[in-house]
Amino acid sequence: PVLTRSGGVLPAETPPPLTTETRRDGPTWVAGARLTALLERAKLQNLSAVRVLDPRGCVVATTGADLGACVANLPEVEQALAGRYGAVLRERISDEPAPALGSISRRGDARVFVALPVFSDGQVVAVVRASRTAIDPLKAIWLQGDTVLLSLIVALALLVAVSLFFAHAISRPMRTITAVAERIARSERHQPFALSGVVPAEVEALRAALEQMSRNLSDRAEYIAEFAATVSHELKTPLTGIRGAIELLGDSWAEMSEAERRRFLTNVDGDAARLQALASRLLELARVQSAPEQSETVAVAPFLRQLAARYGEQVRLELDAPPAAIDINPQHLASAVGNLLDNAVRHGAGEPVILRAGAHGGRLELAVTDRGPGILPAHRARIFERFFTTERDRGGTGLGLSIVRAVAETRGGSVAFTSGAEGTTFVLRL
Repeated sequence: PVLTRSGGVLPAETPPPLTTETRRDGPTWVAGARLTALLERAKLQNLSAVRVLDPRGCVVATTGADLGACVANLPEVEQALAGRYGAVLRERISDEPAPALGSISRRGDARVFVALPVFSDGQVVAVVRASRTAIDPLKAIWLQGDTVLLSLIVALALLVAVSLFFAHAISRPMRTITAVAERIARSERHQPFALSGVVPAEVEALRAALEQMSRNLSDRAEYIAEFAATVSHELKTPLTGIRGAIELLGDSWAEMSEAERRRFLTNVDGDAARLQALASRLLELARVQSAPEQSETVAVAPFLRQLAARYGEQVRLELDAPPAAIDINPQHLASAVGNLLDNAVRHGAGEPVILRAGAHGGRLELAVTDRGPGILPAHRARIFERFFTTERDRGGTGLGLSIVRAVAETRGGSVAFTSGAEGTTFVLRL
């Protein structure tokens, strides 16, 4: 049995009535008399009060003054007489003066009673009942002082060691992370870094996030630098043409014929139109790549019908069970599909372009097919590069397919193409 105060503490035991039996020479009394001396010697060693009871629950041997008392009504004795081990916790009433509050010998205020049955041929022939005052917690600590002190020293040493270990495990990688963050603040080039040794999971997660942030910033910086250089080059050509034409017109206007003036003005107008087209395409690409996507629920079939209707008979729409709707910025969707249709119509050799809408892996799949001569093998690797175009003399900016790829990437989708002598098909998945 497990005894706890929360399980209940019985009231203190009251003196039981003595038996009225006058003859005490039966077998149980003889056995009890022979055990008394043994119980007294045992009491000196374990400080426990012990009583031996007969099958009726009456005391036949004791270390106290209750010889002949019958206690069969006590819970633990009832269990023992029934053949089961019994134990209870009772309040203790001391007949000694209470020790001082600070005394290490202060006693407990509860007493433990246990009863153990004795069997012979399967029958309970006696009960051994013992009791002892529960030791006071403070006294228990005092008695086990050496052990408690050693345990405290070991616990303190372990606490210090564990604290130092974790302090080192956290501070060392944090110093590394701080150094990397300072390099990023100084706009230095990204360099991958890893933490060695034992690293807490939270610190490793911080390192991975910082690594990704550093890589993104580095990639963005390289992209901006490359983009700025390319834009500068693309804008420089028409601007140079405009300035040259204006200078010639300003210096030689009177000497020029009407045809020459018209030719130079036409060149200026063409270069200005190219600048306008470049600016428009650059703004379109910037909106796709940088601005947060304002998604809306777009009904796929009506949207594509309206878009295809702008091209009249040049575009034929085929619906192959596409998703009913998609969450996307409608301007981005119109820009991506419109650029694919514009390219297909320009290179389609006058044949109708097919816009097929279907589904693939839960995504919207759009396929644009033309019947043109196909893309030259030498150009296929660069087809999605910014400003790459084979129609610069006809006003091509080389940004249309870059915009398509940017829309696909912002949606976690893809764009690919197949091309041959019978035509080209671009497949956009969103």
